[in-house]
Amino acid sequence: MNPLLDEKIVLTAARAFSEHMKSTLYVSAEKEAYGPSRNEGLCFESCSAIGFHGDVNGMIYLCMDGYTKMKLLPRIAERFSIDPAQKGMADSVLLEFSNQITSAILGELADGGFQLELEPPETLNHKIVPIDLKQHRQYILIFFLRDRRLRLYLGRATIVLTLKK
Repeated sequence: MNPLLDEKIVLTAARAFSEHMKSTLYVSAEKEAYGPSRNEGLCFESCSAIGFHGDVNGMIYLCMDGYTKMKLLPRIAERFSIDPAQKGMADSVLLEFSNQITSAILGELADGGFQLELEPPETLNHKIVPIDLKQHRQYILIFFLRDRRLRLYLGRATIVLTLKK
């Protein structure tokens, strides 16, 4: 376990997430809180999980409640030029968006010298996801989302990062 390495990964994830939200959706993602967690699991209305392996092995979960999902979904669908009202498209759009965020985070880490590869994304909406704290270190990052131009509150997004010990 290298606490400095973990801190670099957490801070890189926070910065890459904020920049990605700003550049793609024009949404301000302000980091409200972050730190290590001892939660033995997670469950959110909207949860996408994307694993990665290489120099560091782990998982990134992009989580949000229903309010945030409903506020962000039209913006994300517009970005991909997709009609979000089509049956089954909402989860696919959110999964692809989560995959892009994780790619941005891993791209930043690759620029720092890490060799990492993405694993296929998975939707875990409304599911209890156990986290084995004996094998993983867990970090939670909470972001306050808003549109500064329109002065709209868009909710909170949570990134849960697990790193294999």
